[in-house]
Amino acid sequence: MKKAELPDNEAARQRSLESMGILTSVADPELDRITRVAQRIFGSEIVAISLLDNDRQFFKSNINQPSSETPRDISFCGHVINGDDPFVVEDASRDERFYDNPLVTGVPNVRSYAGVPLTNPDGYKIGALCVVDTHSRQFSPDDLQILEDLGHWAETTIALRYGARTPQQVYNDLDPAKHQLLIDPLTRSWNEMGMKEFLHRELINARLKHSTIGIYRFEIDEHDKLVKSFGQDTVNRIIQAISTAVTTSLRQRDVVGRVDDYGFACLMPGVRQEQTSFLGFKLCDTVREQCRFTDRDGNPVRITVSVGATWAPADAKQHFSARAILEHALNALEEAKLDGFESVVYHALPIPAHAA
Repeated sequence: MKKAELPDNEAARQRSLESMGILTSVADPELDRITRVAQRIFGSEIVAISLLDNDRQFFKSNINQPSSETPRDISFCGHVINGDDPFVVEDASRDERFYDNPLVTGVPNVRSYAGVPLTNPDGYKIGALCVVDTHSRQFSPDDLQILEDLGHWAETTIALRYGARTPQQVYNDLDPAKHQLLIDPLTRSWNEMGMKEFLHRELINARLKHSTIGIYRFEIDEHDKLVKSFGQDTVNRIIQAISTAVTTSLRQRDVVGRVDDYGFACLMPGVRQEQTSFLGFKLCDTVREQCRFTDRDGNPVRITVSVGATWAPADAKQHFSARAILEHALNALEEAKLDGFESVVYHALPIPAHAA
């Protein structure tokens, strides 16, 4: 028996799978519908949607598979996620990789297998859609195209149901080791890397749902003077207050993170283009009204931010990376800072003319 090799990105793939919440969710009727359709088309004895989780193969949906999971090291689907194309075994009893596999020599007595990899919104292959029989079988190019089409249906369902999780849900499911990579220690909000990961996720969701995203970069006005006048410890408390005020004023799906010493980023899925600048001014209002501060003499100190904004249409992922979009918003912020306090500048993404 030849055990499937682990993908090169296995650690990141596993974390991404765990962050989706799909392993602990209840049975999904839409995924069950896909496996039923696959069985009707192929007439296969066993059809399954599997997830490769640590040392097990977990069946999120299955027809006639005798158990809910099997060891990963004997799985056929473990081989599927190492490639992009359909994985086919016409007769496992004559295949040197599988002839002595327990799934072949015992229940469920696999002979033929065809599976396609399933990719999640983060770009990781998390499992497979497969059809299995206890007799040898050939699969035509048309058969494999149909299986790939059903796989795309399963990927879309998974992305819509498990890719659009709230920031708090993702935060709660983070592996402790990933906190250091994605979380800002001062504010306990997302850091620059975390915001890039979230924007990447939201760009995929926007394409699938044909929705949009408002992207903002904002920074404390004259932060150097604040540090000089009141000290870094005081300014750190102001930074924490801004993070809390903005986070609590937004919707569950909106994302806020501290991306540099005195600057933040904010993502607002579903924002209309004509709303973008207005919501930038609302960020200014939130900080000014909720982040009140007085000096040692009891005099109020005005805390304000300036904002750079941009807006991503549904097809933005075809033309821009998450990094490029955040940098575009940063360029708008740099212009806003030149205009004075509480300035908001909007820069449209330069969508190529042929895509307009």
